Formats: sequence, structure tokens, C-alpha cells
Amino acid sequence: MEPTKTPRKYKQIAIVVKDIDKALKNWHEMLGIGPWAVRTFNPTTVRDFHVDGKLVTEDFEFIIAVCWEGDIEWELIQPVRGPNIYWRHLESEGEGLHHVKEILPDALIPGVIADFAARGIPVTQTGWIDGDVHYYFDTKETLGYIYELGNGGPISPATKTYP
Repeated sequence: MEPTKTPRKYKQIAIVVKDIDKALKNWHEMLGIGPWAVRTFNPTTVRDFHVDGKLVTEDFEFIIAVCWEGDIEWELIQPVRGPNIYWRHLESEGEGLHHVKEILPDALIPGVIADFAARGIPVTQTGWIDGDVHYYFDTKETLGYIYELGNGGPISPATKTYP
């Protein structure tokens, strides 16, 4: 099967961490990366949140901090409670590289989802945060990390920054 013939815009590299405050401090002090925009996501900020094809109806929370360095957005993710694929990563692999994100226009996303499904790779997590949608695919066996697809839509301002 041929890969989707679309222009590629890889924009994000994400790391799952156990302690977001510790990670922010280390990334800032050791690498000089910052400032970070920090947001907490839960049922009031994420809509249509699905994990493994099932709508999440129970309480959940995860904290995400992002920082742009050139054309790449670094993302640090700490799961707090409830179902999400970030816990799975911490349990199976510990802290480290979780996913690389590609940004595509909304009109092209269904075709890429269909391409992955045809390869037997379903969406493992999806949801909307304001105008931004994300789809995760478990491509660890083939790519060595999770592949994320999204539209890069606008989201509301961060609740805090670091430093």
C-alpha cells in the first residue's frame, strides 16, 4: 500500500513525564528551553475524548506544557488521573519520547486515518481541545513511537507559564 501523498508538516515532539514541574525545571535549566505554556486538560477542556475507540465518560486529567523552538513545538505531558494513553507509556516504557505530530488541513485527515486503518492501525486516542483535534496511532512496532495527526487548530491561552 502506498503512503498518503500529502505534504508533510511534522511540528511536534512529545515526551511523557512523571513530574511536569521537575521536567520543566530541568529542561529550562539544562537546555535553556522556555518559556513553557502550561495547560491542564480534563472533561471541561477536552470534548469527544476517546481512548481505544471508547468515549471516556469518567473523570480524567493530564497536564501539558509546550514550548516552540524554531519550527518545532516541544511538548511535555504528565498524566494525572483517568484513562489515557500516556499512562500506558509510563507503565510500559517509563519517561521519554511518546509521539511525533504531523499537522494537516481538516480535509486531508480522514484519508490518513483511512490509510492507517487499512494497515490495521486504528486510532488509540482522539479528542478536541477548542479548535485543535488530535488522533494517536500506535506505530511503536513500525516507527518506534506513537504517530499523532492533528489540524493544529487554535486553543485557548495557557493557564500558567514556566518560568
